[in-house]
Amino acid sequence: MHTSIKKKQGTIGIPRGLLYYKYFPLWKTFFEKLDYRVVASEKTNAGTLKEGSRYAIDEICIPLKVYYGHVVNLIGKEIDYLFVPRYISTTFGTYMCPKFLGLPDLIRGTINNLPRIIEMEIDLRKKPIFYSMLETGRKLNGSFSQIKSAFEESVKTYQRFRIIMEAGFTFQEAFDSLAKNPAEVLERRPTGNPVKVAVVGHGYNVHDPFVNMGLIKKLEDMKVDAVVLENLPVQIFRQKTKISETLKNYWGNEEEILSGVDYLFKNNLVDGVIFLCSFCCGPDSLIDEIITRDAKTRDIPYICVVMDEHSGQVGVITRVEAFVDMILRRKRSRGIKEAG
Repeated sequence: MHTSIKKKQGTIGIPRGLLYYKYFPLWKTFFEKLDYRVVASEKTNAGTLKEGSRYAIDEICIPLKVYYGHVVNLIGKEIDYLFVPRYISTTFGTYMCPKFLGLPDLIRGTINNLPRIIEMEIDLRKKPIFYSMLETGRKLNGSFSQIKSAFEESVKTYQRFRIIMEAGFTFQEAFDSLAKNPAEVLERRPTGNPVKVAVVGHGYNVHDPFVNMGLIKKLEDMKVDAVVLENLPVQIFRQKTKISETLKNYWGNEEEILSGVDYLFKNNLVDGVIFLCSFCCGPDSLIDEIITRDAKTRDIPYICVVMDEHSGQVGVITRVEAFVDMILRRKRSRGIKEAG
């Protein structure tokens, strides 16, 4: 007796850039439950950036140049579809950066020989995410019941992913854990390291080792515990951060950074903060100024590391090493005063 194996409906390629570092477990589960094979582009390297820079204008940020490179990488993988979502708003009252609003159009307008693009529009100002995924699922020949089941399973997977990250794991560690045992939720043991530093910024800067020049690994080698935004309780991001009576933030991604830093500062959870900022990013520049003032008021060490394709690893690591040394000196100095 032969058991029949259901044939996949096609292969969907997902670029390993931008919101990949936030929603990939959600996307992957959703498409796989609709009977599609999902492949991601190769990990970012110098070739990714070089290839992407051929298509992107010089003045654009490095995350978008990297994204172009990942799209080109996928074209050579014989995929049937290319997933390029259009994220407009993920929280009420805020908007995403323009590059997310027009991402499918940017890709179509600059790269030739593209496979069919799956364009899922997310705009919570107008409709819940389920309806966006329902529209996408119907374009992929899914029935209502199949799409509903795929949506529910993808949300459960994403929630487990976030729980693992809240336990203190990195993006890759949490994703690998899901792949090995989706139902298992790990607990990270305390390291006993003397310094804890928050590394904040957009996920595509914080979680991509090529873009941040291996910063998280370097901190680990320096016996520093690195805390990222996804390690914080998810509920702190549900309430909008108030900057002042006159100044309001309308950028969705920056809202997460503000909420996370505010939580860290108010609860005195870290010894310092490193903000990974993309060169020529206007919203990042605004948030940097706000965090700088808040850190100064609270006497918490803070540096902003600006990254582009010309950033040198030696220079960045030297700055970070000096920053950590300064924190250690402060802690020793305060410990001596308290003992005396």
